[in-house]
Amino acid sequence: MPLLDVQGLVAGYAGARIVTGLDLAIEPGEVVALLGRNGAGKSTAVAAITGTLPAMAGSIAIGGADVTKAAPSRRFQLGMRTVRQDQPILRDLTVAENLRLVGASKEDAAEGFPFLAERSSQRAGTLSGGEQKMLAVARAAANPGLLWILDEPSEGLQPKNVDRCAQLIREAAARGVGVLLVEQHIGMALNVADRWLVMETGAVIDHGEVSATTHETVSRRLAV
Repeated sequence: MPLLDVQGLVAGYAGARIVTGLDLAIEPGEVVALLGRNGAGKSTAVAAITGTLPAMAGSIAIGGADVTKAAPSRRFQLGMRTVRQDQPILRDLTVAENLRLVGASKEDAAEGFPFLAERSSQRAGTLSGGEQKMLAVARAAANPGLLWILDEPSEGLQPKNVDRCAQLIREAAARGVGVLLVEQHIGMALNVADRWLVMETGAVIDHGEVSATTHETVSRRLAV
């Protein structure tokens, strides 16, 4: 049984359909990269999968439990952990408070990104965009659940921290966590993913196994 099973997902805003029939399944320990240019519908798909945007049609299940109409809190209870592109952390809380909300300590976070232990009393909203992403990824890693939905986790990160983020994803997958990785950083995505999907105008237009595909092939598909 897939950890995440999305069938015929349609989603959008103000009646406009942006995602037009997404089918997606992720197994335990599998990393699936969802790729596409800006405006392809990736973040809208993430919003519907995580419950911050109601689905117009289709179904979403986590571990066999139908969550199509469930609140984000229910999805969290079932093991979904999310790093959002637009607001990955609670900006008005300190770094330490953000971590405590998911039962993590600054020491847990420091295993992923050591600077977070030094900034534990700093208000999270005063961190740089990249630092906020690192805090969000550290929160997910410290309380991994069963399924990660990561929306552009490498955005704004320095190369060494992109590598560390990739390492945390690999470690989570090795423990059986399923990962949906939405990325513009093709190299990072294909270095950690098992499968890739290319999305364009709200639908998946191509897909494949990373082991059978070169980075250049996927890059050319994205450029079409």
